[in-house]
Amino acid sequence: MKFKLFSSTLAATVALLVSPIVLAQDVVPLEFPQELNFVGLGLFAVPDYYGSQDYQGAVAPIVRYTFGGKRYVQLLGPELTLNLVDRTDVRAGLVLRSRARRDDDVDDEVVQRMRPIASATELGLFAAYHMPLDVNRPLHKVVFSGDVMGNTNDVYDGATGNLRVNYVHPFQKTMGGRPIIGNIGIGMFFASSSFNRKYFGVVGTDLDLFARLGGQEYQPDSGVTSVKIPFSLTTLVDKKWLLSLAGRYERLLGDAKDSPVVDRRGDANQWMLGVAFAYIF
Repeated sequence: MKFKLFSSTLAATVALLVSPIVLAQDVVPLEFPQELNFVGLGLFAVPDYYGSQDYQGAVAPIVRYTFGGKRYVQLLGPELTLNLVDRTDVRAGLVLRSRARRDDDVDDEVVQRMRPIASATELGLFAAYHMPLDVNRPLHKVVFSGDVMGNTNDVYDGATGNLRVNYVHPFQKTMGGRPIIGNIGIGMFFASSSFNRKYFGVVGTDLDLFARLGGQEYQPDSGVTSVKIPFSLTTLVDKKWLLSLAGRYERLLGDAKDSPVVDRRGDANQWMLGVAFAYIF
């Protein structure tokens, strides 16, 4: 039976639905066949701020529409992507992304008293190359991708970026007669000093909350902020429904890891886990 499946690195969860539901702060990248149209929903467990050790439930809308050959527009939670390239092996275009605010609606009693960080809107470019590994199995491939983003509403200055490599494997043996596709990857997240100081720094009146700093501001520098490892299993529930069990592990590095917001109040190990459903049309 022919099937059209995507290699997914979407993170979601049902277990934390008892927590307040908010828009997902970050979405694990998903890769789809370019001819596939869908609408769906992801349910997530996400850190309640970047670097937190506490988690909350979150949801993310999932929409994709193909037009003009293999060009498409895609919404994955807080990320809107427009692919402008009419090719199967190459995708490139525009990305619009939102980043959740950090305020007193977090569990940590110290971080909730820090000066709030407004929601950020980011605009940039992305590109991806899909390298097939088997001409008879087009979904058996390695995907190289990257993006560069800039903030549009003065939350921080400078750029952020991602570099990723994902391995996609369609399993020969299926579970319950359904085809399954596995996906695992690794990526690096780069950020400007302004971004890192906004999300991981301790300055100004926030110093009063971190007595161990002895009044000395903590101002992290630019560089590789984290390493990310996405993973997923995706299957057809029937001819019209896709189910993805997926997640991502992120390890904060360098100045981000050593920040008092992370080292003393949070955790350098960041997880996203859960489930997503999508209806094919």
